[in-house]
Amino acid sequence: MGEDNCSATASADPGEGKDVDFSEFPPNSYAEWTAAAEATLKDASFEKSMFTRTYEGITLEPLYTRDHSPAPDSAKSLPGEAPMLRGTSEDGYLGGKWEIAQDSTCGTPEETSAEIRRELEKGAATITFRAEGMSAEDVKKALKGVDVKKYPFHVYTGASCDAVSFFEDAAGSPAVLSGCIGSDPIGAYLVHGSIPKSFPALMDETAETMIRLAKKGSSLRTVLLRGAVYHDGGANAVQETAYVMASAIELIYALQERGLDIDDFARAVRFEFEAGSNFFMEIAKLRAARIVWARIAEEFSGGKPDAESLKASIFGRTSFFTKTIYDPYVNMLRNSTEAFSAVVGGVDGLTVGCFDEAIKPGDEFSRRVARNSQIMLQEEFHLSGPIDPAGGSWYIESLTDSLAGKVWETIQDTQANGGMLACVKSGRVQNAVNEVLKERFKKLATRSDRAVGVNMYPNTAETPLAGATCGANKKTCAAGGDITPILPHHWTEQFEELRSRTEAYRDKTGDNAKIFLANMGPVSQHKARADFITGFMEVANFEVLKNDGFGTTDACADAACDIGADIAVICSTDATYPELAPPLARRIKEKKPSMKVFLAGAPSEEFKQSYIDAGVDDFISVRSNCLAVLSDIQKGKGMM
Repeated sequence: MGEDNCSATASADPGEGKDVDFSEFPPNSYAEWTAAAEATLKDASFEKSMFTRTYEGITLEPLYTRDHSPAPDSAKSLPGEAPMLRGTSEDGYLGGKWEIAQDSTCGTPEETSAEIRRELEKGAATITFRAEGMSAEDVKKALKGVDVKKYPFHVYTGASCDAVSFFEDAAGSPAVLSGCIGSDPIGAYLVHGSIPKSFPALMDETAETMIRLAKKGSSLRTVLLRGAVYHDGGANAVQETAYVMASAIELIYALQERGLDIDDFARAVRFEFEAGSNFFMEIAKLRAARIVWARIAEEFSGGKPDAESLKASIFGRTSFFTKTIYDPYVNMLRNSTEAFSAVVGGVDGLTVGCFDEAIKPGDEFSRRVARNSQIMLQEEFHLSGPIDPAGGSWYIESLTDSLAGKVWETIQDTQANGGMLACVKSGRVQNAVNEVLKERFKKLATRSDRAVGVNMYPNTAETPLAGATCGANKKTCAAGGDITPILPHHWTEQFEELRSRTEAYRDKTGDNAKIFLANMGPVSQHKARADFITGFMEVANFEVLKNDGFGTTDACADAACDIGADIAVICSTDATYPELAPPLARRIKEKKPSMKVFLAGAPSEEFKQSYIDAGVDDFISVRSNCLAVLSDIQKGKGMM
C-alpha cells in the first residue's frame, strides 16, 4: 500500500524520463498526524470522535500504517500456502471463476426443475436448491432434464444427509455427482429447535455416506455448514465464523469415533457464509475463516496436515438479514456491495439473493438482476483476475488478524463449555447471538446505524411491490422443540412493522397522525430543524404539515390548532428558543390541551425545565430513540 518514506524520486512523464524529487514532502509519523487531528477537533475527544467500536468488539483505528499490520511472517504467506490467508489456490481465480450458484426457490419439484434449467441456461454454473424435506421422488422430479454430469451441486439437505442417496439414484451413479449435497445437523437443530434423529444417529449416517461415496470414487462433499442461521439471527462476524467452525470441530470428533480422520472430513465439508453490509469486515471474515480452518486442520492432524486438508471450500451468499421490505430497490445496491466483498474475500462460489426476497419469491426480473450482478463482476469488471486483491492493505490485514484472533478465542470458549452441541443445548450460543441482535436493534432505533429508505430517507410516495406485506416472506422456525431456536430476522423489521401499522390504520380509517411544523421566523431560521423533523416523522409515514414559518407565536399556535394537528413540533434555533418556545407552547396548550407539543433539538439544562413548565411534552434531536418516539405517537393515536 505504498512506502513509509515518500522522498523517493519518480518519473513525472515516462515518455520524457524526467524525475520529480519528493524530498520536500517529508514523511509524517502517526503521532504527528494524531496531534494535527486533535488540534482540528478542538475540545472534542479524539478517542470518541476518531475510533469506531464494531459489533465484533474490534476498535477500528482512524488511520492505519505499516505498524498496524500483522507480524511479517504472517503477511508474507502466498496464495495456496498455509495459513491460506490469501486464498486456497496459487492462481486465485485465474484460469477459472468462482461458481455462480443461484437459488432455485420454486414450490413444487416440477417448478424447481424448470427454474434450475432456466438458471443454468442464463449463466448460473451450479445446481442450487434446498432439498430439506424432499423425498426421493421429489428429487427425481427436480432433476428431470438437468445435466447432473455437467454441473456441480450446491444443495442443502437439512439435518440429515439421507437425501444424498436420492441424488445418487436420480443420477444413476454417485461418481458423476460433484460439488456439495450437504447436511448441517447443528445448524438445522438451531433453526428448527429439534432434529429428526438423535445427533449420534445423524453422525452414523454421515459417516456411512462419506465411506460409501469414497469407495465409489465420488468427490461429492456431504457436509454443508452454513453461517446463515447465526447471521440471520443477528450474529456478528466473529460469532458466525466461530460457531460454524465450532460445529466443524464437533463433527470431526464424532466422525473420529466412527473411524474417519481430519482428511476425510476436510474432503467432505463445505462452508457457507453470508456477506453483510460492513464491506471490509466481510472481506476480513472470509480471509479469517480460511486461517482458522487451516489451524483446525493442522491441530487435528497432529501438526502434519495434508496440504489439501488445509484448504477450506467456502461459498458465500448475500445477506438475507440486511434486506428491507420498504424501498426494496435499494436492496440491489446492498446485494452489489455484499457480492463484491464476498468475491474480494475469495469465495469459491456465490449466491446473490433476489432484491425482493424479503417480500416474496423472486420473479424473472429479480432473479435476472441477481444473476447478472455476478456475471458482470466476472465478465465486465474482471474480478476473476486478481489474486487476493485485499492483500497488503494495512487496514484489512490488521482487521483480518484481529478477527481471526477473536474467532479463535470464541471457539476456545465454546470448547471450554463442553463444545458446540453442549453450548447449543444450554442456550449459550443463542443468548450470545441475541445480545448482538439487541444491540443492532438499539443502534437502528437511535439511528446510530442507518438503513436507507427505512429509518433514514424514507420514500413515502413508494408503491409497494405486488404481494408485499410486512414479513410476508420472512423465514420462519418451527415452534417448540428441544431447544430455543435462533430465529431469523430482518435488520429493519421493527421499523417496517412501525410503518406498516401507520399505513394499515390510514387505509382503514382514512386518518393519520398529523404532525404540524411550528416553524418560527424566516426559512433560514427554521429550515434545518424542520427538515430534520420531516425526515424523522416520515419514517413512520406520518402526515407532516409544512409551512414557510410564522412571525408571531399566536399566529403559529392558531394555525396548528385550526389545521387539526395531533402534534406540533417547534422548529427554530437554540438562540431563539428561550424567547419563542415558552409562549408558543403555552398558547397551543390553552387553545387545545390535548395537543402534544415537541421541541426540535436538545436544549441545555439552563432552559429545559422552563420549556417543560410551559407545556413542551418532549424533545426530538439526533440522540432521540426514533423508534420509541414514533411508537409512542402511534399509541396516542390509537394505532397500536
